[in-house]
Amino acid sequence: MELRELYVVHWRGAHVASPAVPESRSGTDVFLIDTCQRRVAILRGREDLLRAQAEFPSDGMLESFDGAEAYAFLLRFACGLESKLVAESEIFGQVKVAWRQFSERGTPLARQLSPWMQLLFQDAKAIRAQFLASLGSASYGSQVRRLLRGPEDGAGGPTLLIGAGQLAQSVAPWLTSGELWLWNRTPDRAVELARELAKRSSQAVRLIEGDEQAELEAWRAAHNVVVCIPSDPARDSARVAAWRQRSAGAAPGRVVHLGLGADTVAPWGGVTELVSLGNLFDMLRSQSEQRTRQLQRARRACQEKGVLRALGSGSSQSHSWEDLAAFHCV
Repeated sequence: MELRELYVVHWRGAHVASPAVPESRSGTDVFLIDTCQRRVAILRGREDLLRAQAEFPSDGMLESFDGAEAYAFLLRFACGLESKLVAESEIFGQVKVAWRQFSERGTPLARQLSPWMQLLFQDAKAIRAQFLASLGSASYGSQVRRLLRGPEDGAGGPTLLIGAGQLAQSVAPWLTSGELWLWNRTPDRAVELARELAKRSSQAVRLIEGDEQAELEAWRAAHNVVVCIPSDPARDSARVAAWRQRSAGAAPGRVVHLGLGADTVAPWGGVTELVSLGNLFDMLRSQSEQRTRQLQRARRACQEKGVLRALGSGSSQSHSWEDLAAFHCV
């Protein structure tokens, strides 16, 4: 498979991501990567591109790339440069897990993509090491832990984590101050998350068993709450009421809601302890000039890698700018 045959469709939109690599509804041989912020389809040929585009939601932002531009986009995606939390590190692992699941299907596309995916992982590691390693920890978990850290860190009581999907799985290992309580509408998913956490550390983890009433009781008793599910108008009023019913003498805590965007919707607007995902992004926008320059250099490196790979899959040496300009004119 030549790079000019590579096509990528990118849909940007918040949704509940599939826990496993989805299959095409039309039967098209396509590699789909599903996260809570986007869906990416990787395929071969323009005909499959048109079929894949028809399967994407009509809302959100839909864009497509081919050849060197497709490879450059996948590099930016794997390096976290397309994420709202710029340069976040969890996405690289998600892409690797998705590729492992897809490659195990043994389809013709999986075999054709294999050498390109290996190059992609190699190039993504190199760009992260060269341009992004010195930026510090960039993950949702690290930012949430920083928000919850304070003089009373670990002394105020447990942290309640709502949800057990991709976002919760990436945040949970960072919530190491005090006991961690887990609640999810599907109990089996919470059990799986608890098992994974037990493999990593000896942190105390408690499953909140029961229905929505058990969840509300946990809201009343927790010191902090981290919400990793979308806003739910039918349930949020009860959650806010439960949070406000905490003991008057309870140590001050926080609600970090990663399902709320820039516009804080009712009834969360009156919760003074709330930090939404939109607030988190606002805080991160105050980046240093050095960080901004490094991110710009990383994006340029992704673009250059795409051009170099188009010149030959084994190309790793930088060509002159005259060579690259000539290639663009071909």
